[in-house]
Amino acid sequence: MQQPVSCVTRNLAHHVNLQASDIALLKSLEKDPRKVDKGKVLWEAHETPTQLYTLRSGWAYAFHCSENGAQQVLDIFLPGDVMGIRDATSRSHYTTAVMLTDGVICPFPTVRLEDLFTRSPRLALGLHASAARQQSVITERLVNVLSNDACSRLGHFALEVYYRLKRIEETTGNSFTLPLTQRQLAMLLGMSEVHVSRTMSDLAERGLITRRRRSFQINDLETLSQISDFRPEKFSDHINPCLAHLFE
Repeated sequence: MQQPVSCVTRNLAHHVNLQASDIALLKSLEKDPRKVDKGKVLWEAHETPTQLYTLRSGWAYAFHCSENGAQQVLDIFLPGDVMGIRDATSRSHYTTAVMLTDGVICPFPTVRLEDLFTRSPRLALGLHASAARQQSVITERLVNVLSNDACSRLGHFALEVYYRLKRIEETTGNSFTLPLTQRQLAMLLGMSEVHVSRTMSDLAERGLITRRRRSFQINDLETLSQISDFRPEKFSDHINPCLAHLFE
């Protein structure tokens, strides 16, 4: 029986044309899978980055804590994401990463990256592309938060998650699971919990979304995209045509 394609292989295959040798090397990123519970801290801010983590299943998030104690959620990690790759060459982590749900992670020592990159420059490019995509998602969300009103902020984030989950085949029609609390959404979007609740109700009354506990449904993709100034092409995996030959 053919083995199912792993999450990280499916993720990187969006960026590069993986060969059999690359896929074999990628298996080293998913050795020693560990079940982790919701709330498990994967790394702390200011720690030296000694591990990457492949998220095989479940959700995780990373937040920054200001000197006054305020927290801002920066990263939302989904199955197949390689977590910690952007900090791998830094002296310390900027954020603290925590499991948002129960899940399975696969640790990978950062000291082994040199060997991985030496043996497969293609994978090095793929991981770079994946890290760049993570950063572009954060940047796009930040621009939205700084430029738009509450409905646009919430709508934009809902669409971000929808297209990211659709990419890894984790949606059912226009419905998906959204395990964030209103407090976490508030920390992510720069809003109060009360404002998040009112905005959610406003979007629901307008028939644009439906939310029941952890279930989230987008009822009108076109209108929600318009009011959120959301462009799906910014979340595509298209490569700079000047560099496309490097990823073939």
